[in-house]
Amino acid sequence: MENDVSRPPESDHRKDLRSVSTWSPSEVSSIQHSPLLHSSSPPAWQGTTTSETRLLKPHQEPNQTVTAIDSQCSSTWSNILKSRWLMVACLVFGIAAAVGHDTLNNHLFGKEAKNQIWWLRLGQSLAFVSEANFAIAVSLAYQQIAWTSVAHRSFSVHAVDSLFGAAHNAIELLNAEAWKKSWFVMLLTLYMWISPFVVIFTSATLSVVRHEDRTCHNVRTLNFNHEAKKKWTHGRKADGEEIMQGARISWYNDTLPDEDGPDVFDFWISPSAYLEEISSRVLTGGQALQRDDVADEICGKGWDCSTVIHFTGPGYKCEQLANGTNSTVKQFNGRDAPFNMSRMIPEGWNTYNCVADEGDYSERQIEHEKYFNRPLQTLPFPENLGAFRTEPIIWLGYVTVDDVLVKHAENSSQKGWDTDFTPIISACEHWQVNYTVSLTYTQGFQSYNVTNREYLRKVINTTYVDDSADDGTLDKTVAEPQENYVYPKDWRNYQRIAAFHSLGLKLRELLHGGLSLPDKGKSTEIMTSKLVGRHEFLPVPDFESQIRRLYENLIISLLSDTQLLIVSWAANPEEPSGTRPVKMGRSIPASEERRRDTSLIREKFWSVYMLFRLSL
Repeated sequence: MENDVSRPPESDHRKDLRSVSTWSPSEVSSIQHSPLLHSSSPPAWQGTTTSETRLLKPHQEPNQTVTAIDSQCSSTWSNILKSRWLMVACLVFGIAAAVGHDTLNNHLFGKEAKNQIWWLRLGQSLAFVSEANFAIAVSLAYQQIAWTSVAHRSFSVHAVDSLFGAAHNAIELLNAEAWKKSWFVMLLTLYMWISPFVVIFTSATLSVVRHEDRTCHNVRTLNFNHEAKKKWTHGRKADGEEIMQGARISWYNDTLPDEDGPDVFDFWISPSAYLEEISSRVLTGGQALQRDDVADEICGKGWDCSTVIHFTGPGYKCEQLANGTNSTVKQFNGRDAPFNMSRMIPEGWNTYNCVADEGDYSERQIEHEKYFNRPLQTLPFPENLGAFRTEPIIWLGYVTVDDVLVKHAENSSQKGWDTDFTPIISACEHWQVNYTVSLTYTQGFQSYNVTNREYLRKVINTTYVDDSADDGTLDKTVAEPQENYVYPKDWRNYQRIAAFHSLGLKLRELLHGGLSLPDKGKSTEIMTSKLVGRHEFLPVPDFESQIRRLYENLIISLLSDTQLLIVSWAANPEEPSGTRPVKMGRSIPASEERRRDTSLIREKFWSVYMLFRLSL
């Protein structure tokens, strides 16, 4: 009788089991009057780290009714947490935060990087808010589908344990039955595990990178054609508001004070004071010069930028003729070097020797008046008066050592004299070169890099023969062929070549001479430059490349004096720039780089969020 009282009828027991295993949305709604999650789900504030298989605990009485946690919780807070609207709200908040993050990036994109740390923190906060809301929405969807799956499918105890425990124990993701019977639940669980990576990726979408514009303003280049004036007394200055007369890098004399006539022309006499001032600083300092505020003119105040210019100028092209004590010195363009290995260590005493004046232009062409510096000679003037006949070859002899920082033998009686030094002989010829130069301005400092050199032709296409000329001038140079001489009556080409000659002369004056042991030849002008080391006064390593770099430093330094007529606008090389910058300046189609806040992975930004939205 006790059994009849304590145990319900068997039919009622089956009915209770059916009510547990079968979910009816209408039934739940009629009871709770709200769109709640599945009636079998536990309260949202309860942890699910323990297995939900307590519903099937082994100590149940055989006929005991399996009941779920009471779905009719009277707590309003519980109903809210279990409501489907919470999942929808979290999804909406997550999307809103994602849109806000992208809007922030679009707002900052391409703008100056100011208060970077605060903007980055704001972006990270939005990423965290978005990820947290997506994670909550996924978690609620996970519970909903998990309980629905348990209610409608048969699972083993271990599968149920994996289904509910996978969100907190990654090992449970390896359960094959759970994947087979409820793969979407497991997929949502997998998303919950990888959701922290969303914060990592999306919070890093805003960064500071180098941004490229397409134009640079007030960029200057060199155009040596502007050096030419028919008469040195004629004034010329840049167009616009320029008030200063243009300067040149060469001085000239004229034959007669007249303006026109067959015997009226200017001829070269020396480099100008403007070039002397620049070359004295560059050749001794070893660095290219720059104008004050040049970076602000080109980039804008506070910006870093770079641009590219092109121009044709002079350059030396070198060829090595001999390397080593016992090597034979080759000819250069059919000419023998004016010295051989017997001058160089270890056979001789020279560590450096240079001859750079063979066939040089004579600064005194004919006799001049004492005060007016005009020729005393009567008409007609000699045909070759003022003509550039050839450009001297720079004959270089120097020694190299394996390590310039260690002590070497100082005379032939010391150990290492025969093995420490390697003598080299080279020859360098003056060419017209088409330069491509990259100019970079960083924190107000200018640097440059010659990215391309196209050697076009020799400055003067002749070969020096000897000093036996007797043509009525004081210049005794003979060169062949004579028809390639550059004459002053062809004043446009002549004065452009004269500019090249003036630049080459300053380098040749520095290099001409020698160094020897043990006295080291300290009176030689090259000692004032960075081409000789201070340890033992030996030529620096990679000597020929350093000479070329020094000469290019001199050429680039011409840009520092905008009064020079050869300094022109890069956007219009036919126009001298003058000393005044132009507001917004002349622009050229070059790249300008500036540090700006920029979204680095904006394409990936929305794809990360879309995965979470699609999963819901």
